[in-house]
Amino acid sequence: MGIYVPTLLAATNPQAGTLPLNANEVTAALYNAAYEDQNGTAFPAGLTAAQVIASLDVTTSTVADDDLTIPPGNAVTLKNTGTDAEACTLADGSEIGQITTVQMVEDSNGDATMTVTTSTTVATVIFADVGDTATLQWRGSTLGWVLLGCFGLTAQPTITL
Repeated sequence: MGIYVPTLLAATNPQAGTLPLNANEVTAALYNAAYEDQNGTAFPAGLTAAQVIASLDVTTSTVADDDLTIPPGNAVTLKNTGTDAEACTLADGSEIGQITTVQMVEDSNGDATMTVTTSTTVATVIFADVGDTATLQWRGSTLGWVLLGCFGLTAQPTITL
């Protein structure tokens, strides 16, 4: 399985866009490419992918315990829970392709059950432990939120379809 990264390889590979890439080729392309941030400020070549990603303007917020709305416009939402069970809601996205990640960062012994308003792949995600994470992509009003993946440090979050 390869990935298509024509703009990154244009300067490093004359056959850019025509071949599948392995991880080493992608890493080399990222390392040798020149980048600009959202303000047009150039980064020097030689940055790692993590350094480039860390420099991007990403909307992140922490949602307090007993705050039951997961902001769909955030790239990352860090969720705290209280001592009781919480029923959270992830509303519809606003742009097709938008990705949001929700992660439990504080657990006071209450689970957070996130109901996804519109989705053909997931109805709820139950965050029970610190580190439980789910990443979803908005695919429009027909498909809704599509679950891209989930992860748990203790056990995977419970998913209902």
